[in-house]
Amino acid sequence: MLQAIRDRVMGIVGWVVLALLIVTFAFFGLDSYLQTSAVNYAAKVNDVEISRTQQQRSYEQLMTRMKQALGNNFDPDLIDESMLKKNALTTLINEELVVQAAESAGLSASEQVLASQIASVDGFKKEGVFSKDQYAQILRYQGMTPGEFEWRLMKEITANQLKAGIILTATGTEDTLRRAYKLQAQQRRFNYLVVPESSIEDQLTLSEQDIQDYYQNHKEQFMTEERVKVQYLELNAAELDLQQAADEDQLKALYAEHHEKYVTPEQRHARHILVAADSDTATDLAAAHEKAVGISKRLDSGEDFAVLAGELSDDPSSAPAGGDLGTFGRGIMVPEVEQAVFALKEGERTQPVQSSYGYHIIELLGIVPEVATPIEAVRDELTSLLLASERNDLYFEKMENLANLAFEQPDSLQGVASATELKIQESDWIGRSGGTGIANNPKVIAAAFSDDVLKSGNNSQPIEIGEDHVLVLRVLEHQQAALPPLADIHAQVAAAARKDAAARLLQTQGTELLAELSGGKASLETIAQTRNLKLENTMLLPRNSGNPSPFLVSKAFALPRAEPGKPVFDGFLQPQGGYVLLSLEEVQDGNYDELTESARKQAWRSLNEVLGTNEMQMVLSELKASADIQVPETAAQ
Repeated sequence: MLQAIRDRVMGIVGWVVLALLIVTFAFFGLDSYLQTSAVNYAAKVNDVEISRTQQQRSYEQLMTRMKQALGNNFDPDLIDESMLKKNALTTLINEELVVQAAESAGLSASEQVLASQIASVDGFKKEGVFSKDQYAQILRYQGMTPGEFEWRLMKEITANQLKAGIILTATGTEDTLRRAYKLQAQQRRFNYLVVPESSIEDQLTLSEQDIQDYYQNHKEQFMTEERVKVQYLELNAAELDLQQAADEDQLKALYAEHHEKYVTPEQRHARHILVAADSDTATDLAAAHEKAVGISKRLDSGEDFAVLAGELSDDPSSAPAGGDLGTFGRGIMVPEVEQAVFALKEGERTQPVQSSYGYHIIELLGIVPEVATPIEAVRDELTSLLLASERNDLYFEKMENLANLAFEQPDSLQGVASATELKIQESDWIGRSGGTGIANNPKVIAAAFSDDVLKSGNNSQPIEIGEDHVLVLRVLEHQQAALPPLADIHAQVAAAARKDAAARLLQTQGTELLAELSGGKASLETIAQTRNLKLENTMLLPRNSGNPSPFLVSKAFALPRAEPGKPVFDGFLQPQGGYVLLSLEEVQDGNYDELTESARKQAWRSLNEVLGTNEMQMVLSELKASADIQVPETAAQ
């Protein structure tokens, strides 16, 4: 199957074109799998059910990643929540298909690999070491048991084996690479001018009837946002009061537990003369030993150690320094040398000591004794560690209690607040686009407008809004989206109607100018002169150029190839206003033969990555076509 897929991929021109066509696995349609029966799952893939909880969690993760990726450019108004929920569910369906295919192919993950991956997660560590208690607490916080988490991670590792086997083994031909680079590195030169909206201001007339018509025909544009007010309980580890001082016995125990951190081990200062053997044969070893014994006798007779080391030692790093090895602790030198050094008294010297490097004659120059930082000097640090640990334990205890009570008493926060000693707080109005405070968190928005909270009237699960910081909410008031009376938003509607009318008039005039250009009745130069507009000329630009703007560059690269002396014309409204007339003047293809060797290797890697991703999508398409997938209509909304 893979080879057949590869044969098809190789016939596609240009890996850049492929890259533009490739979308994430989340964007396959659900429509063909919809069914209306009342069920509790979000989807079923070959008899394996995907829960609604999994879908909600996947949706929240997608929303969070989008907000993190876009940063200040994140605009909730541009987010189609329904589509995002569909994408989240489709992602889960695709993941399950890959897992099933991997298992059918005999792939699996060993317990050793699973344990290694879990142990490598920083969130499961305390003081840099995996903590079983921390592991269990974090998972409880996420609403999972260790068994469930390990089962899911095992499936993920198994699926990744199949993905890697497909994506990482894809490769293209040199001809494909040449054609791809020809497109990818293509450059284009174009001229353009902008006909501004201000040029048609005196031609615009807008009556009251026009405003009313626009209001009637664009009601969705002026609908107020659906919004809610919520009550919530907030639990923040940083605000927990332990109401007790650090216990002295606990501080001493913690000090002993972190003994290595507060103690500088004994170190030793030594020098040596190394006599290396030519080989591991008995003859060569015997010769090296004999030479070392001879050097040792010369030292016994009073010759200078540093002088002999400089003349005779086979250690090129220490010989110039008279054999000086510096000061070091245990675990640095080879075992034979370390054992000999730490057995000496200051000023003593060994007889030849054998190691894998040869024979060493070692002299101990000095001892730096172990130095322990007294507990008083680190009392504040120990106190902070102890209280942080206790606060962490108390937080997870309270968080687990909060989650259980909110679930057991789903129709109110009063009893939960009383039992947890947390204060019920109320938000201002919150729309689906978010807001300030807790409404700035996509997880909060997703929970507040979820079916379980909004429609069923239940308390939410604990929502993570920061490190060791959660809240539980419930809807207090709900207002549906509504259309305000025209009188209330007349100025807003009039401005929108005027902008729309201007765009339509500009489009009409721009189309007429484009026809004159294409028909040879005018040129950009004459249009610019007669209308007092500025004609802009670019140099050859790559397709990823941001100057004059990504929008204009993309338009220029979407045009057919311009032949010498035969420019290609286009006209269009641009997002920021104004009508653009553009003439594509020159096209210059990328030259693969001009690439350096390193650049060619990078191009190969990029091509193969794109081809591999495309192959994975084709495999996934075939898996979907042969699978039994059922999605309730309610899960796809």
